[in-house]
Amino acid sequence: MKQHKDVFDESAKFAECSKIEKALEFSFQASSRLRNLSPKQEDLAALFYRNCIYLSAAYKLIRFGMIDPAGNNLRTVFETIIWQYAYLANDAIYQNFKEAKELEKEKLKGQWSNTRERKLSNLRRKYNFQKMMKQIYSKDIYEKFFFNQYWVLSQKSHVSLFGANFNTPTMEGKTTMDKAPEQIERNLTAVLYLIAENLLCFLNCFPAEGERIIEFVNEINAIIPPALSLAPEGMEFTIKFREVG
Repeated sequence: MKQHKDVFDESAKFAECSKIEKALEFSFQASSRLRNLSPKQEDLAALFYRNCIYLSAAYKLIRFGMIDPAGNNLRTVFETIIWQYAYLANDAIYQNFKEAKELEKEKLKGQWSNTRERKLSNLRRKYNFQKMMKQIYSKDIYEKFFFNQYWVLSQKSHVSLFGANFNTPTMEGKTTMDKAPEQIERNLTAVLYLIAENLLCFLNCFPAEGERIIEFVNEINAIIPPALSLAPEGMEFTIKFREVG
């Protein structure tokens, strides 16, 4: 049976690999330069850094041909970028997040009760993912995201046979590189797309970083297919025709 390392080595042939590694390094460096942040900026920076970790893990999983587990990470990044924009654009959603975060801290410490659980559940329902998306996107954009990209990513997190044949190794000894190498390449492109969107979100949260990030994001955009940007209308930096403007 072909081993994981063999698949990892073979998948290095895809041009996206070197670009992803460079982009991830750039992303971590951007995070390390942040200083003197407000409490809200600290929350946004922490989410950006976590996205970098998840993207790095997704990249490694894809290189090993493990498409479904990587999809879980990509879904988390997709969701998190949208939440960051919601916190940035809507104070009520951010305040709701802060209240929920404080309750979650109490829960971790064991300071809990049915009353607190009901309060936390109500906070989570008030601005759940779907409601929040409807607040920051137009109806058309919301439907394209929620019923298309998000639906596809969600299949990796739920009990579903969607894409179940694209993991390595199988009982027959065949791998994703043997059966469907294009799945690896497509998912590597998805990682590049989300790295670009994560950096664009970072730029909207921390505009002082400016030109270096714009140049780098446009480098990525030049080599990936056209796609809707996660940046809502009204943000300082948006993507038009895959160029940051």
